[in-house]
Amino acid sequence: MTGLSRRTFLSACGALVPVVGFEARAAFAQGNANGFMAASSRPEGPGSAPKKPGLQGITAVCEVTGGGEKVYAVAVEYDVNINPASLSLDSYSVAVTPAATGYSPGMPEAVDKNDTAQPPQPRAVQAIYTNDAPARRMDRASVPGRFVVAEFAHDPDLSIPTTDSEKVSLTQLRDVRTTDGKVYAASATNYSNVGQRGDSVSIRGLEGWEQNHWWWDDSRATWLEYSIYLPKSFLAKGGDEKSYPLVLAVTHSGTSYNGTCKETLTETCIASIWGMPEVQEAHECVVITPRYERTTMNDYWEHTYDVENTYRLIQSLMSNTWNYGNPNLDDRRDKVLKIDPKRVYCTGWSMGAMTSLWLMAKHPDTFAGGLIIAGQQRPADVATLAGQNVLIITGTADGKATPWNEKCVPVWRKAGAKVTRPEETLDPALIFPVDDQKVLTGQVNRYLDEGGNITFLTFEGVDHMASARKFFYVKAARDWLLRQVKA
Repeated sequence: MTGLSRRTFLSACGALVPVVGFEARAAFAQGNANGFMAASSRPEGPGSAPKKPGLQGITAVCEVTGGGEKVYAVAVEYDVNINPASLSLDSYSVAVTPAATGYSPGMPEAVDKNDTAQPPQPRAVQAIYTNDAPARRMDRASVPGRFVVAEFAHDPDLSIPTTDSEKVSLTQLRDVRTTDGKVYAASATNYSNVGQRGDSVSIRGLEGWEQNHWWWDDSRATWLEYSIYLPKSFLAKGGDEKSYPLVLAVTHSGTSYNGTCKETLTETCIASIWGMPEVQEAHECVVITPRYERTTMNDYWEHTYDVENTYRLIQSLMSNTWNYGNPNLDDRRDKVLKIDPKRVYCTGWSMGAMTSLWLMAKHPDTFAGGLIIAGQQRPADVATLAGQNVLIITGTADGKATPWNEKCVPVWRKAGAKVTRPEETLDPALIFPVDDQKVLTGQVNRYLDEGGNITFLTFEGVDHMASARKFFYVKAARDWLLRQVKA
């Protein structure tokens, strides 16, 4: 029942049977066998038995960025392997349909970006190669496969808000040869990834996530919906014999209300960045992100029972009894997930950062560290953070988070914390491109190396919204968090 909230339950009941049927069929789509809802434009889904020789269909290949989900490429599926030597940058004309007017990334309850009447906009192909799946290759090198990936250029500043929907179209302009020499001729046919059962979409990094899990507390008759990232080594043979770090990543109020689990993972990178291949390669961990149906904590310091529910979910995972992985897949069926109690972390932005601060303050013996992005709490309520490991990052143009954390600094120092709070502000231009952060890493690590258990850093000129789009890309901050070990 993807996206079904209490508010929409009654109206959805009449359509419940077809919705369940859609989910069952969509499970065949690429990257969706784990429960992540990305539908195929063909009933069988990409990678299934072809209907006829030639081009079978197309898939939008997307990335989740700080600015939301963006289309980075289109994957063209054929019935047999394609000879990469027959491809050129002008083999196809490709277009991406802009998001619906009024859509704002990170606020999906306002406008559905795919409910758009905008005309498709041509997108120049910068690289073209073959692959064995409808997905990008970071080296852009061809491997044997029946998928052709037509990749676009993208701005290295990953904080720029997306203007893309998930809808793409393509026309084959040049002949394409198979590896056995057969020619598939150019055609005027225009292909779309839009289908009756949903759009065919592949999103890098989300294949390890399971969404639409439900934690239920029998003692209080309450529930909480969440998504979980399961590390690759856990899914390998013997993976349930290992204990893993756990990251609680709490998103913001914009993905609450009638949002879906998918939107908590794709509207911003707050949660999904921790499951990206390059991040997991450096720090393998389990990640969970709740999907709330309301704002859990407001600017009056009031909070809902979802905050304590979130902690109880953490407790249940730490009990090493979680065995709810997809029962239809051998790599996770009946496996019991083990969590290292010395390496449990929390992070979040805005409402998610406020929730993280509250959880750390009220349960000071649980978390090894917290990465707090643009969140604040009433100083008296978070005095217990004085004995914990916390890295706070804000922007000078954030009129709430920055001044409220300034008020917390003397409270923490009085309670015994060693607080590093430099007068110098950091330059946000040093964040991008993400593979060239040498200067920024040196600056951040210099402050972290001062030995404070609480470090409070601020970037010049960044406002509240921009902080979510930029600060989770500070690699030194992520690395710091996952190095913390509870005594």
